[in-house]
Amino acid sequence: FLNTGSKDSSRIQLTYSQLVTNKSTFAPELRAQVTVEGDKGSIFTFTEIGKGLYRLAPRAVNEAEKFRIRIKTAARKEYLSDYTAVKQTPPIDSITYQIAADKSTFQINVNTHDPLNKTRFYRWKFEETWEYNMPLYSLFEIKNNAIIERVENINTCWTTETPSTILLGSSIKLSQDLIRDAPITTIPIVSNKLRIKYSMLLKQFGLTEEGFQYWNALAKTTETTGSLFDPQPSQITGNIKCTTNSQELVFGFFSAVAPQEKRVFFSPGLGVYTFCQPLDTVSRGDAIKFQHFLLTEYFAEGSSVAEYIIGDPGCADCRTKGGNTKRPIFWQ
Repeated sequence: FLNTGSKDSSRIQLTYSQLVTNKSTFAPELRAQVTVEGDKGSIFTFTEIGKGLYRLAPRAVNEAEKFRIRIKTAARKEYLSDYTAVKQTPPIDSITYQIAADKSTFQINVNTHDPLNKTRFYRWKFEETWEYNMPLYSLFEIKNNAIIERVENINTCWTTETPSTILLGSSIKLSQDLIRDAPITTIPIVSNKLRIKYSMLLKQFGLTEEGFQYWNALAKTTETTGSLFDPQPSQITGNIKCTTNSQELVFGFFSAVAPQEKRVFFSPGLGVYTFCQPLDTVSRGDAIKFQHFLLTEYFAEGSSVAEYIIGDPGCADCRTKGGNTKRPIFWQ
């Protein structure tokens, strides 16, 4: 989409579709010319930044214009979208939560409204980040066949994920443009995302009716369970066409909108404690010889020679769970 706000850049990614059974990464379209054109003469040219991603620096636009995207590939094919009006997005009013009565789940909801009653159709995306600790603490490590004090704290990590779930809402059947407690995600307590601290960055997009229909059809096709009563998959192409070959299928929907966003933090202290025990105590020589994972020093009674308590990295090194030890800059 063209970000019509003046703070954030616009990013457009061009890739080729592939068979569902193909597990390789999508083939990107490289060296394309990507421009957005306004019906009153505006032209914005995107810059290629690699891997099929094209970027336009933040800029204000004439919101009275309608816009379309034009793509020219290195193979001299051209793709063009329909003109689309700029869609305003009202601010997010609040992000709330509900804890299940049996404390098995934590549901996050969004509330918003448009006092002008002009938005009516909404889409949301979110990024979630959570902090977690490991049951055991490692104070020492082996480097170059020497035991040294560990500089990096590998007990505490942060993990960030961006789920691809399509989240939509509409107030078209209501007298007021009001969205109340629309569910964004449900977090199982056993996931331990909520044991220390959890943060969500929620982005809200106003949609045109055509855009809403596209995303709604896409959600029905890609996120159904495959049961007998689910709707049959259908071909969803969007508002972009190939001008050099009318028979070529193009997937995707171009829109012009300034998203709104809101970040929240939750520290409900909900989760399951994992208990781990140290594995053994070994001498310095054995620790280095067998490259054990070290926890801390141990001095037997009457001995001045240190031995080392060893453990399972999966119980002390938070990086084994996919996290990063670098504290996010936005963390509170």
